[in-house]
Amino acid sequence: MTIVAPGSAQYTVGRRWVGALALFVWGCLLVAGAVLFWRYRTDRSGVFDAFTDTNVLLGARFGVAVVAIAWIALLIDAWRMARPFRLNFARGALIMVVNTALVLGLGASAVVASQAIDAPRQVIKDVFTATKTSEPLHGRYNVLLLGSDSGRDRIGVRPDSMTVASIDADTGRTVLVSLPRNLQNVPFRKDSPMRTLYPNGYNCGPQCLLNAVHTTTEHRKDLYPDSDDPGLDATIDAIEGATNLTINYFVMVNLKGFRSLIDAVGGVEVDVKTRIAKFGSTTVYKQQYIEPGKRVLNGEDALWYARSRYGADDYVRMGRQKCLMKYMADQLSPQKVVLNAQEIATSSKRLLRTNMPAKELGQFADLVLKSRGERIASVSLVPPEVNVQSPDFDAIHAMIAEKIADSEKEDASTSPGAPDKPKSANTTDDLAKAC
Repeated sequence: MTIVAPGSAQYTVGRRWVGALALFVWGCLLVAGAVLFWRYRTDRSGVFDAFTDTNVLLGARFGVAVVAIAWIALLIDAWRMARPFRLNFARGALIMVVNTALVLGLGASAVVASQAIDAPRQVIKDVFTATKTSEPLHGRYNVLLLGSDSGRDRIGVRPDSMTVASIDADTGRTVLVSLPRNLQNVPFRKDSPMRTLYPNGYNCGPQCLLNAVHTTTEHRKDLYPDSDDPGLDATIDAIEGATNLTINYFVMVNLKGFRSLIDAVGGVEVDVKTRIAKFGSTTVYKQQYIEPGKRVLNGEDALWYARSRYGADDYVRMGRQKCLMKYMADQLSPQKVVLNAQEIATSSKRLLRTNMPAKELGQFADLVLKSRGERIASVSLVPPEVNVQSPDFDAIHAMIAEKIADSEKEDASTSPGAPDKPKSANTTDDLAKAC
């Protein structure tokens, strides 16, 4: 009785006022749950807003603890009212075992629920600390996704993976615009401090590649006096100049943390089109590969899938990175996130840097789910469409604008892609077909 309706046992054979109070509280909780379900049944964004609000999560964690303690107390009191020591041994032992199992099960469930609630709360507090929001421009959000790579053999941080996700603020339809790390002569936006240094673009020679902007300016507080990361701000200025898209938010992914995220969700299933080397030019002796076929990649293999260039080039790698984004968007369901909340939280603290405020998380979570039912288009600034040494940025701007306009059409045609060519993911109207 206590499991079905907490307080009913006390109301029937114990202290009636305790039972009545417990049943009243239980009834209020059920009614509140029904009202919230009815209120938010069609407002998915509102639900996400609530579950990404740190105050709501703190209140939910406290509520879980109170309910669990009260429920366990009622179970123990119900066991007392059963007078187990007056029963014969078999019946008394059975009641003892059942009651102990219920108490332990309820307590363990409460601990797991509390951890599942607290894990995202800590991530939101630690990662999504920004407060300034950015409104969509022409009905779209443009989010810069950066894959950062730093190590003992590298000078500074070099964002080797740079993709702008241009997302329709209503439908979630997305166009992924990828920029190669070796793009040269990149112009800076008109109001950028870098424009005064490089009025004709970042044209200081073959070493002035797009991914070198961060290293060049990471200590230039004189150019960006109010910035915590001048190199990142300069990179954003360069990408805005190259794409003619205003960046609303950035998300920087540490590639080592990315590995732990994939492991946290149990891997990602990928259709590997060609044999991929798990070694570089200095470690050829390893001769380890990811073989073609559909397979679930762990964190290490997923990182090689995204980064390997041996026997390929930057542009093939960019295509694989887009495919990996598509696979993750399709497979990271809310259920999987909830079930792996603690592991995801641990990896996310090492994984992410962003200027997206917590108050925007609900809306973007809703857009991610909307995008799963829509085509994801792709355009990359790579040869042969783009000459990375002497790019025509007016043509690039027109190419990106055309792809975005096509993605917004209800009857947009889709290009089939070429399943055997990883590069086909670089420019396509339907990323799923190309991958």
